[in-house]
Amino acid sequence: MKYLLICLATISLQNTVFAQQEPAVTKIFVVRHAEKESGKDPVLTPAGNTRAGDLMRVLQNEGVQKIYVSQYKRTQQTADSMRIQLKINTVQYLADTLCDNLLNAIMENADFGKTILIIAHSNTIPQIIRKFGVTDYPYGDIPDNEFDDLFVITYKKEKAKLKKMKYGAKSGASAGMQ
Repeated sequence: MKYLLICLATISLQNTVFAQQEPAVTKIFVVRHAEKESGKDPVLTPAGNTRAGDLMRVLQNEGVQKIYVSQYKRTQQTADSMRIQLKINTVQYLADTLCDNLLNAIMENADFGKTILIIAHSNTIPQIIRKFGVTDYPYGDIPDNEFDDLFVITYKKEKAKLKKMKYGAKSGASAGMQ
């Protein structure tokens, strides 16, 4: 939370210093990786590859400037359609349940005030949402068979606002969690 406050203060300071320019707007899209095979570091299933394409089509006109993926193949492959088709840079972060590594990566890349996409995991998404200021988001993992949620975090007067949408085909069964 302290990282978020520092980042928001930095954005506010930028807005004060550059009063003649448009204020920076932070928009954060958060999704769980698409459907995956089973195993230690599995790849996407055919349905997962389709969902990755669906994600690209849904976000292609949203102005995403950077994509954040964990060290796992499933998050990287979920980003591939957007990365390749829209030529968006990808930053890899080390997934951790506190989400500190993700927040540090975003700060190191100076991506607050920009539109970014985070592709994460069922056990990290709730914490990510809370870290970005939606403090009333419930605890607990995303259900194992849910892959179609698209979370959008925006800020109005430095207060985080969350919108939850669906994208692609309705989620079905998949192998294991995360």
